[in-house]
Amino acid sequence: MGKSRRTKNEELALEEKFENFFKENYNRFYYYALRFIRDTEICRDIVSDSFQYMWERRHNIVFETARSYMYSHVHHLCIDYLRKENVKERNADKYLTFILGQSQEELQEREEHIKKIMDIIKALPLTTRRVMELCYFERKKYKEVALILGLSESGVRKHVMKGLSKIRECFSINYKKGRY
Repeated sequence: MGKSRRTKNEELALEEKFENFFKENYNRFYYYALRFIRDTEICRDIVSDSFQYMWERRHNIVFETARSYMYSHVHHLCIDYLRKENVKERNADKYLTFILGQSQEELQEREEHIKKIMDIIKALPLTTRRVMELCYFERKKYKEVALILGLSESGVRKHVMKGLSKIRECFSINYKKGRY
């Protein structure tokens, strides 16, 4: 009993030490993150994530070196954030270039095709429609859809094939009639 009490006291002391470290250093790390990222909310999130990471490893903390460790961790999270934003920006530029490269007529035609596909899916039998929505709108794997709907994976595959067949059928009929 004495040992568990000592462990509890040690845990309380560690928590207090961590809390003091947090109070003494939060603003320091926040302003450090602001040097890289100008969004105050993002900086708060990054610093909070760093403290969370440190909290989860509190039993291994060497408080004498914790400040330099946190600077390093915040720095890495800022760089990761900036890299991800850079990728998003490049992809947005590519998308914009793609969209601008298409004529208004092509865009309108594509929108009509999407609307038609949505109408076809809405008209499918309930299970087939639900399978198509889960697979194509929610991007679930056949195995996940099977579990959700209580079907076998081959049953899901059959419903997908049935849905795709209806879509192809509609477009091939309209294509032959000169509508697409």
